[in-house]
Amino acid sequence: MTHLAAWCCGALLALAAGFAQAQLRLTLDDSALGAAERQASQALLDEAMAALPPRFVQQLDREVRVSWRAGLPSEVYGQVGRFSGIELNAELLPKLVDGSAAENRTGRPHGTQRQELLATLLHELTHLYDRARLWSAAERRHISQCRQRVSSMGLVGLPEDCRGQSERRFTLSDDPRLLDLAGWQQRVGQRGARDLDNGQVARSPDSYELTNPLEFVAVNLEYFLLDPSYACRRPSLARYLREHFDWAPPSEPCTSDYPYLNAGRDFAVQPLGRLDPERVYEVDYLLAEANDAWMSRWGHSMLRLVVCAPGRPRGPDCRLDLEHHLVLSYRAFVGDLQLSSWDGLTGVYPSRLFVLPLEQVIDEYTKVELRSLASVPLRLSRNEVEQLVARAAEQHWSYDGDYYFVSNNCAVETLKLLRSGTGNPRLHALDSILPNGLLELMDARGLADTTVLDDPHEALRLGYRFDSFRERYQAMFKVLRER
Repeated sequence: MTHLAAWCCGALLALAAGFAQAQLRLTLDDSALGAAERQASQALLDEAMAALPPRFVQQLDREVRVSWRAGLPSEVYGQVGRFSGIELNAELLPKLVDGSAAENRTGRPHGTQRQELLATLLHELTHLYDRARLWSAAERRHISQCRQRVSSMGLVGLPEDCRGQSERRFTLSDDPRLLDLAGWQQRVGQRGARDLDNGQVARSPDSYELTNPLEFVAVNLEYFLLDPSYACRRPSLARYLREHFDWAPPSEPCTSDYPYLNAGRDFAVQPLGRLDPERVYEVDYLLAEANDAWMSRWGHSMLRLVVCAPGRPRGPDCRLDLEHHLVLSYRAFVGDLQLSSWDGLTGVYPSRLFVLPLEQVIDEYTKVELRSLASVPLRLSRNEVEQLVARAAEQHWSYDGDYYFVSNNCAVETLKLLRSGTGNPRLHALDSILPNGLLELMDARGLADTTVLDDPHEALRLGYRFDSFRERYQAMFKVLRER
């Protein structure tokens, strides 16, 4: 009995030790290293482990071998192999040992050679984490259910919340929410198929992130962990990673507002504006009604930010502060004197997000283009409003896509912004290439409150509708003709 008890006790201790070690372990291949090389290399590995989120370390339960490899191209700091672990460029080892790697500037995004080596370790570890399919129990169950639905019913009968889930193969890089934020948006009418090109090309810290979603995740986790200003520059992605890991690294305090390039008439006086999400009371879907021009036959989609005047508490009275309201409008950036229909059909014009004063937009459409405007409140939570404002600020500075009158027009771009900005599940499977059709779909799903337009006179009085000046101009011309 004594031997049996001792054996059981030993087995329990071994099992407990196994559970205690159930986490990521970086093992240095030091067989060919000297004492100083071993010490410098281990310090780098320890720093990488300290930078990783605790959940990352706990879930990626494996031993990863790290070695120095000769013969790698000088521009390659490291790589990960399926069986070889992580290999770092041996050319950099002497500089790591003598400390010069911490001072040598590289001209690369992370600055010094040592920071680049640290970022490389984190980058390659992220690839391992991403490929390990480390989904939560709820995610795994949902993915399994969606796969069963696809096998039994096909894509046509797939529930909306299964769109993009049945073919998941990675922890993060094929998550539909991540793809929306990363810039590989859903293509309209393709049942969740994603854009092949990423339009978030401006102000990228490292263009390598645009190679594919796998590299996007790895590059952005580098900056999430190493760049204290990352949460200020990319608040939407920082929020996503923070929620995924239930953890955040130390970061710099961010300003409460977002800068934007003023596209108003007073640009020369004030080139940059500031948008404080705390002052945004509501968001409206702003629809410029159709006219006879073929590219405007179904209207134009925009978003209206109901911004409160400074000092005014958020509330219905903010709708009276028209001089502070802003409009988010995706437009074809036309540098020619005349708009070309062919160029609009073939994607020659860049698509960019402009931030305009509401009063200027009202004048542009009602007085110049003689088109009425309808401003329909969207039923968004407070959190969704603030996330949408943050996402709009990101897109304003980073997005430079291609404008197609049919497949990637104002309605499609506005829908993408709403979907990525709010994360509202009712928008996930919504498709429309028509501005007026998008409003009808959002109304049908309870996202838009079109009842504000039921009484035309009341809608005009409360600023939900802005009538065209066409009838007024015609009346004036009639008087002139009669004279």
